[in-house]
Amino acid sequence: MPGVLGRVATVLFAAATLTGCGITDTDARPAGPPAQGGLTESSSRLLRLYFVTPQGTWPVSRPAPAGDRLQQAMNALLDGPTAAERARGLITQLPSTTRPVRAKVTEGRVELRLPWLIRDLPHLAVSQLVCTAATAQALGGNPVIDVFEPGMAGDPWPVRCDDSGSAVPTGQKGFS
Repeated sequence: MPGVLGRVATVLFAAATLTGCGITDTDARPAGPPAQGGLTESSSRLLRLYFVTPQGTWPVSRPAPAGDRLQQAMNALLDGPTAAERARGLITQLPSTTRPVRAKVTEGRVELRLPWLIRDLPHLAVSQLVCTAATAQALGGNPVIDVFEPGMAGDPWPVRCDDSGSAVPTGQKGFS
């Protein structure tokens, strides 16, 4: 008989546990509008710069003073990573130069005028330039970046920044 009572007690305990705690099911309720105020690439208070890690390019955000964010971003990129960014392992593959990278928006595209030949730059350096320009401009989306080399006569190199932070040809004219 003690075995039967133990089994009955176990069944009753299980049944009580499975019936819940008396809270009934409710329908979905509205929670209000989505959260706002997060930082985005288009924030007028930030510059998004691309530096290099062993895994490829990596974006960093810095405060942006008022003015032409596109040219500010290019100038900051040429200055290289800050001490704090270097401590996190970020580097640049852009060569030192005393000549600036000129950047401006022209006819819905970004125009970059480089002081170097593209063939002399590592691919990650080109990606740093293109992705920084793509996120710093005021056009929105992912614009075409027309890259001009020194002394270049003719058409520029049209590239975009892909989702992985790499410069990729638009298909109009490629680069290696």
